[in-house]
Amino acid sequence: MVDWGAGHYERTATELDPVARAMVALAGLEPGVRVIDLACGTGNAALHAAAAGAWVIGIDSAPRLLEVARDRARARGLSVHFREGDLLDLPVADDAADLLLSVFGVIFAPDPGGALGEIARVVRPGGRVLLSAWVPAGPIDAMLTAMGTVLARVTNASAPARFAWFDPAALGPVAERAGLSLERTTEAELAITDSSPEAYVAAGQEHPMSLTNRRVLEQAEAAEEARAAMVGVLREANEDPDAFLVHSPYVVHELRVGGSPAHSGDGA
Repeated sequence: MVDWGAGHYERTATELDPVARAMVALAGLEPGVRVIDLACGTGNAALHAAAAGAWVIGIDSAPRLLEVARDRARARGLSVHFREGDLLDLPVADDAADLLLSVFGVIFAPDPGGALGEIARVVRPGGRVLLSAWVPAGPIDAMLTAMGTVLARVTNASAPARFAWFDPAALGPVAERAGLSLERTTEAELAITDSSPEAYVAAGQEHPMSLTNRRVLEQAEAAEEARAAMVGVLREANEDPDAFLVHSPYVVHELRVGGSPAHSGDGA
């Protein structure tokens, strides 16, 4: 289980903010629309939605990140209701939202079907769901694969299989069983920058998911090997000879909750 409050996720959150902004724009929010930002982290999508006039709940499992999100909302004079909660047991009532956003969040659910079922429960019939998922391709994926190869060797264990959230053919049937229809999938890329490939890898060591792996690699005296492998991948893929630039592919799935539109009252 990843402790998302550990390390320094704020840097990654800043990196992902363009995706949150793009998803809120795609949603075409109107004032008063009820929005849930699921696995909100430091509140990127929640803040963009609130700035557009939406009534917003941000949900995350990490209390520290929720405090960061609250501080950001206060600094911007925005009203957002942040709540601690689990992807499989959301702390909101049935039909509480018109729209649910999840920016690379629900894709970490241990039970995809269960998480989608909770999403269908809290979004009103006829309401929409937008969620983003990484595509397993591109330089960042290759970098993580290089690290994983070293980790697998020193632990004699392969990485567990993960649900293919990026693939409409995999997501569609699971979503349908949960009461959601997959209406559209849009492909996009996120530009990732830093001063150098080395700086990017170094900063990434403070990502919550990296901390446990780093400890294991250090105990096996393989941390430098993994770091060199990651840097090597990024150097080869670097698009900016004077700094660091790569693009990571992702998709945005748009889903709708089955049934006819219901009330839009305040049921949260």
